[in-house]
Amino acid sequence: MSRDLPWGRIAFGFFGYLAAVLIAVNVTVFAILAPSALPDNGAWGSFYADKRDLGLMYASGFMITPPTALPGFLLTLFVARRTSWVGWLPLACAGTLNAVLALAIFDIVLQVPDHVPLKTPLLAMPLMLPCLIGGFAGGIAYWAVVRRSLPSNAEFFWP
Repeated sequence: MSRDLPWGRIAFGFFGYLAAVLIAVNVTVFAILAPSALPDNGAWGSFYADKRDLGLMYASGFMITPPTALPGFLLTLFVARRTSWVGWLPLACAGTLNAVLALAIFDIVLQVPDHVPLKTPLLAMPLMLPCLIGGFAGGIAYWAVVRRSLPSNAEFFWP
C-alpha cells in the first residue's frame, strides 16, 4: 500500500518559500538603502549605495537568494517537522539563521583568492545586518503563507 504525498502541503511549502524569498530580498534592499535617507546620503561610515543601484541590487538579490537559501530552508523544514514548530517566532529565527548560512554559502561559492586586499573570513560581512533583517522577515512571510496548513500536533508533512 503506497502513501500519497500531501500535494497541498507541498504546494503551500513551495509558495511559502517563494514568498519568503520575495519578502527577504525586498526587506534587505530596503535595509541597505535606509542609510541613504540620512542627510549625508549614507556616506558616513557606510558602503551602501544609493537609489541608482536599485536595479542591480534587486537583480543580484533575486539571483543569489533562492539557490543559497534553499539548503537552510530544507534544514528548517526538517527541524520544524522534528520539533513541531508551528508558531511565527521559531520560523522567523530560522530565517535569520538561514541568512547567515546563505551568506556563508555565497562566500564559499565566490572562492576569493587570498591575495585580494581586505579579504575577510566572510566577504559578504557588510551585508550581514541587512540580510539578518531580511531573513527574519522572510521567516515571517513563510509562516504567513503556510500557517493554515500547519497541523496543531507533532505531525508536519505526512500523516
